[in-house]
Amino acid sequence: MSVQTNVILVQAVLGAVLITVFMIPFQASTPFALYRPMVILPVLLYFALRASPHALLGMFLGFTCGVAGGEAFLVVKNALPEVPLELVMGIGVACVIFLVLAVHPLVFGRTPLGMVPAVLLGVVETLLVTNLSVLLPDGAPVPNLPWLVVIFGYGCVMTLILILVQDKIIGALLGAQWRSAPTDEAPSSQIPPTPPVRPSPRPTA
Repeated sequence: MSVQTNVILVQAVLGAVLITVFMIPFQASTPFALYRPMVILPVLLYFALRASPHALLGMFLGFTCGVAGGEAFLVVKNALPEVPLELVMGIGVACVIFLVLAVHPLVFGRTPLGMVPAVLLGVVETLLVTNLSVLLPDGAPVPNLPWLVVIFGYGCVMTLILILVQDKIIGALLGAQWRSAPTDEAPSSQIPPTPPVRPSPRPTA
């Protein structure tokens, strides 16, 4: 099998084992086992962004900022009870998305708060949990906004441990050059690139 195939298989095994193991204390020590899929979202975001481990701090801070923005939107919405809900949600959500997409990259682009996908995820999770709580069974716990941040932070820690462990194991099995984070040699891929094949010189007449 190719190096890429071996890496993917090792990543799959490690991801399945470590994520499952990390779910156990989350379910056992919090009342929010119903929301355990949210713990995996930082893993998805990290690999989708092809980020480095240092970016996890930006992901966490951006998500926290998004939760605060979602809460600010809800405060404004609740202060306008006479305005139709459809109008508030339509215009309000559009304004929030514009502010996230414009302000964060332009004002905070060089800071950890410039990670727009994490900010948007914080806003979306806040609105989803708040608006869908009425659909939960009676007595089902609803995480407040600090708990959303705690759940996402737990997922960030899980992601960091996952990438550190897999780098160590994959590096030992397949070569010390392996890194999950992009490098100068492999800026857009988690798989170190194959050295280019130089064309054979043309035969001289």
